This record gives sequence, C-alpha cells and structure tokens, in this order.
Amino acid sequence: MRLIRLLTLFLALVGAARADSADDIARIHTEAIGGKQRMNLLRTLRARGLVNIGDRVLTFLLIAERPNRLRMETQAQGRRLIQGTDGVAPPWQLDPDANPPRVTRLEGEEAREFAADAEFDDPLVDYVARGYALDYAGETQVDGRRAMRLLVTRRLVDSYQLLLDAETYFILKKIAMRVRGAREVRIETVYDDFRPVAGVILPHRYVVSADGRPLHETVLEAVEPNAPVPEDSFTPPVIITVPH
Repeated sequence: MRLIRLLTLFLALVGAARADSADDIARIHTEAIGGKQRMNLLRTLRARGLVNIGDRVLTFLLIAERPNRLRMETQAQGRRLIQGTDGVAPPWQLDPDANPPRVTRLEGEEAREFAADAEFDDPLVDYVARGYALDYAGETQVDGRRAMRLLVTRRLVDSYQLLLDAETYFILKKIAMRVRGAREVRIETVYDDFRPVAGVILPHRYVVSADGRPLHETVLEAVEPNAPVPEDSFTPPVIITVPH
C-alpha cells in the first residue's frame, strides 16, 4: 500500500511539474516577443504580402483588429476573393467578381481554421483566459536547434503541437493532424523571419506543408501597426440584386 501511495504521489508531482513548465514557457515566450504591455498597445495590423503556391503567386491585403477580427483580400490573375469575420458571427466569403457578386458563409473545418487564424495573439498569450490548455512534452530538434514541445488543446476540440526555440522562446513550428477526405494528414507550419512591429516580435514568413509536401509560402512584405480600420471591414456586405 505504501508503494502505491508513493507512486500516486510521484505521478501527481510529475503532472504538476509538467503543467508548471508549460506555464513558465508561455510566460517567458510572452515576454520574449515584447511583453503584454506592448502587445496590448498593438490594436490593429494592416499587412500586404505574397502567397506562393507552386508556380502561382497571390497578393493579399490583411486587416486584423483585437481580439479576433480579420479581413483577408486575395488576388490572382485578375480575380479577387474576400474573407472576413467580426469575431461573433460565422466567417464569411465574398466573390466580388462573380455575376452577380456572391456572399457565402464559411462552414466546417474552413470556418474553424479561419476563426482560429483571426485571433490577434498567438495561443500562448493569456492562454488560460482564452480557453487553451498546455502540456509540456519535452525537447526535440528543429533544423538542428534545440526546441521545446508544447501540446495545445482548446475546448477539447482543437489540438496541436507548438515547437519553441529553447533560446529565443519564439514559436518555430506548429504541427497538427487534420482529416482530409478519408485520411489523416500531418500539417506543419514553419515560422521564420522574425521582426519587431511596434515593439512586438512577429514572424514575417510562414511555410505550410502536408505530410512533408510543400503547400504554400506566405511572406509579409509590409506591415503597418495600429492602422485605422474602416468600421465595416469585418462584416459581410449586403448584396442588392436589381431586377432587369
């Protein structure tokens, strides 16, 4: 019986240590990228950039506002697509070049991923208040660099891994398993080219792959902090059809 009690105590202590380690990593990460005071002063972002998809290049304009409002306008070969969310209603999509222009609601996995991308801060900032749970899962290597592995879960629905540089505490990679069709696919996002924006360190390059196969690369070319945002940026437009 004493052995059982000792084992129970040991497992409890290990669990507590893991939780404390995850909390410490999140706290140090928040300070490393600028600290909560600077982050709270950063209210909006306006960014322009490129998305490379194989031999195709898309341009985009991104407008983001705290806490979870996002508008993304992409353009390629003369065609435009606008997606947005006000953080309350379901994300939406506008095809302004259709005849007539068409507004639709994003659904399923696409809607969940867009809503997650709309969060202004990364998952480690104020993670408890925002509904995230973290678990430290040991160390690993990312391109020869020592990295810490965190398991991230939100509302028992979404889960993935974040790998942080053991020296800078920047997030280097996100690993998520996603169902695509009839099979599960390993989606990896690599973060690179870290630069300060109004005192907050943000990655300016994202590379996404599926099962090791490159999907697309996103490059931020110009980022304007605290840019003015038109009031109707995040709500879907009302399309009025005029009868002929």
